[in-house]
Amino acid sequence: MATAAARTLAIASGSARLHAELVLPTRPSALVILAHAGPNPEARDDALAVVLRHAGIGTLSFDLLSRSEERFADNHHNVSLLASRLLDGLTLLKQQMLLEELPPLPIGLSAAADCSPVVVRAAAIRDRDIFAIVCRGGLIDLAGMLYLHTLISPLLVLVGEGEQRVEASNRRALRELAGRKELQRLPASADAPDSAAAFEWVARETARWFVYHLPAGETTTSQ
Repeated sequence: MATAAARTLAIASGSARLHAELVLPTRPSALVILAHAGPNPEARDDALAVVLRHAGIGTLSFDLLSRSEERFADNHHNVSLLASRLLDGLTLLKQQMLLEELPPLPIGLSAAADCSPVVVRAAAIRDRDIFAIVCRGGLIDLAGMLYLHTLISPLLVLVGEGEQRVEASNRRALRELAGRKELQRLPASADAPDSAAAFEWVARETARWFVYHLPAGETTTSQ
C-alpha cells in the first residue's frame, strides 16, 4: 500500500503548542484521530494506524500533552483540558479541509484508557463533525452525563476479558446514549490483553466500526 510521507501538524491550544502526525493513504476514504496523552500511545496505536491505513483510512496520531506536561499525573486524567485540546485540533483540521490544504474527509475518533472519556466529550460537543468513535477500555462516564446524553456519534467500546468493573461501568453509561452504541468484550480465545491475538481482535473490530460508519470522503468519488 502506497502512502504519503508523514506530515507533522503544529496545533496551538491555549499556551501549549502540540504536535500530531498525519499519514494519508492514496485516495483516503476517511480520517481517524488517534488521541493519546503522553509519549507512548496506548494499545499499540502505531500498529493500529497501519491497519486503518490498509483499510483506506488516514490517521492523525495526536498527543494531547506537551513534553513538559507529561510528567504530571493529574494532566493525564484532566478530561476537560484534554477535550479542549482535541477540539482545537479538530478546528485546525476542518480549517485545512476548508482551505483545501487537506482533502475533505469524514472524521472518526479513537482512544484508550484515560483518553476514552476525552473523545466522547469532544464528539458530543462537535457532533456534526464526528462520524464514529472507538474506545478501548477506560471509563466513558467520566466524559460527564450531559455529554453522554447529547452524543449522537456511533460509539464502540472494547473491554478486556476480566475487566468486570470497567465493563459494568461502561454498560451503565451506554444506557444513557440515544445513538448507536455497542460494547464488545475481548474473547477468551485471546491469550492475554497484551497478546498478539488480542491486538488482532482490537484492530479488526476498530477497523470494522470505522469502515462501516465513516461515509466515503470526496476523494474516493473523484475520477
